[in-house]
Amino acid sequence: MNRIVRITLKVILAIIFLQNIGFFSFISRMPAEKQAPKKADQGKEDNQYLNGKIKNAESLGDNYGPEAYFADLTEIKLKTKNNDFDRYAVINVSYTTNLLLSKFHINVISHRKLCSPKEYDKYMERLRVAQQKCIAISDPEMQKRDLEFKIETSRPTYWRDASISILSWLLRFYLKNLPLALVLLWIWWYEDKNKFSINNPLSFIICLILYPIIIIRTWTLKTREVARIFTMSVDYQRRQTDIFSLISDNELADIKRLAKSNLKISEYQNYLRNRGMSYRHALIPAMIATFILLIMSQSIGAEVKHQSDTFTKCQISIKAPPDLKPLHGFSQSEHISFAAALPSKQEIVFIMILVWRLVLPLVSKRCPGFTTNPDPIPLFV
Repeated sequence: MNRIVRITLKVILAIIFLQNIGFFSFISRMPAEKQAPKKADQGKEDNQYLNGKIKNAESLGDNYGPEAYFADLTEIKLKTKNNDFDRYAVINVSYTTNLLLSKFHINVISHRKLCSPKEYDKYMERLRVAQQKCIAISDPEMQKRDLEFKIETSRPTYWRDASISILSWLLRFYLKNLPLALVLLWIWWYEDKNKFSINNPLSFIICLILYPIIIIRTWTLKTREVARIFTMSVDYQRRQTDIFSLISDNELADIKRLAKSNLKISEYQNYLRNRGMSYRHALIPAMIATFILLIMSQSIGAEVKHQSDTFTKCQISIKAPPDLKPLHGFSQSEHISFAAALPSKQEIVFIMILVWRLVLPLVSKRCPGFTTNPDPIPLFV
């Protein structure tokens, strides 16, 4: 099975899965967000209104109680609900409400520490009444929904019916996605064994029955493995003299072998340090360079499969470490074709040059006079 066909099948399976769980219908039913209006004063009056709320709370100080706080919150909520804030002032609404809440919360903590239990209970009752009034004005439907929910949950059979409803939904979800799991597991089997026939049908059926656990576990392990490979590759690339030196196939195979093991990243770093490889580049440039080189190596590998035999011989020299000289026995024309085939995509070369010019000058090792200055000569011995 061709690699493009396998990728296409996986994409189709993902789309069908999202359709089965209702993702696309959920997106289509999402209400369109109203864009804030653009007023003539560019939000100057609205910003003054919000700043006035903050100044009023600061002037009241300890007297900024529940009634004042929830009155301000109600006005801001109604103004936001009516889409009455200018688009340049709407970004300050959240900041204002958080600042008002912070000042009111300080007063609540102060009452809890300084007041008697009886006075604090009265204060909390004032808070509850003011909060209910705010909800009734800003969101009158909320009280109705809360009342309906309390009536619904008070039924004796509510939790039993809810459990049955959840289990029936899970069963429908399981059966609906079972064919998708069958195709996906079969693709994974082909990628691992390179054949369609299954040697142990019973084991495959058990995996199919437990497909939610098998798929989640496989994706978790694969994600962890890819993350470890990239992290180890970045750590290896940071220790290279040339940050854009290609990682050979043998080195990449060694990194993948260590990534699949239980070796910790710190132990891998000690392993490289014991080999005499010290850090030469900063983390961010090494991450960018490693990402580009890994993609470039995959694209080169995909192109090599469709080239002539002469190019296949030159591929042997590509797999060698970057600092190794070409093997004897190759003609001059073969080395010329190899050199011409390496920068096969102008986009990749452009990105590499862009990273080299914009990112790498920030690295401390490449700044002149940073590491080349000699130690000061002592005046007295």
